[in-house]
Amino acid sequence: MKKFAKFLGTTLAVVVGLVALLIVVSRFSGGSLVELLPGGSLTTGEIVTGGPIDWSFVSDHLYVEFESDGRSRKTNILTADGHDYIPASLDFPPLKTWHKKALENPEAVIRIAGKRYPRRLQKFDDPALEARLKEQAKMKYGGGPDPQFGAWFFRLDPPSS
Repeated sequence: MKKFAKFLGTTLAVVVGLVALLIVVSRFSGGSLVELLPGGSLTTGEIVTGGPIDWSFVSDHLYVEFESDGRSRKTNILTADGHDYIPASLDFPPLKTWHKKALENPEAVIRIAGKRYPRRLQKFDDPALEARLKEQAKMKYGGGPDPQFGAWFFRLDPPSS
């Protein structure tokens, strides 16, 4: 029994150590390494600015990387009425704060296929559009935000001049 307890303790310590290492490496990398863990600033990729951009290609991507407040993450992307949206589930992952910080500092960078696009995150209040985006999330991802907790949606606007 002592050998098993020692083995279990050692295994648990190794797993905790590997998770901690993954968190540290992800935080200092040029993007999120794992979907649920925030990463560092998006530092690689051509920056695309100026002029109107045809964003229709975005609907072909399941996930994009985006950075706000100096941290990056992988997230879903939705499209409606010629605009693209990033959802923020209010219940998962726990302790998430980027969506609240985006209200104060909406500057963001979206990285798609190795290119970085400066954008502004614009939260909106339109129940009809939110319902359409939730339905689109169900169809595209096989599920949507838990109605019990809700979600915020941010429109990706061009950066302010």
